[in-house]
Amino acid sequence: MAETLVQPPIPPQFPDHTQLPESDGTFVFAERAGGNNFQEHPQSLLLTDAIAPVLQRLHPDGRFAIGQDCGIY
Repeated sequence: MAETLVQPPIPPQFPDHTQLPESDGTFVFAERAGGNNFQEHPQSLLLTDAIAPVLQRLHPDGRFAIGQDCGIY
């Protein structure tokens, strides 16, 4: 009996930063400002905790900044 190898389909390429949505037309209110988005602060902490070790390895001199709600420089 012969085996047939089937190549899995190649998934579509991930979008780059220019193709990601930047707004859905709704305002995001920070919890600390008395708004109603209780997920914003925990999400920003998770993202910061995840990216900080990578940035520390890439920039051992500490010349980077992580700004929540604005980006990474």
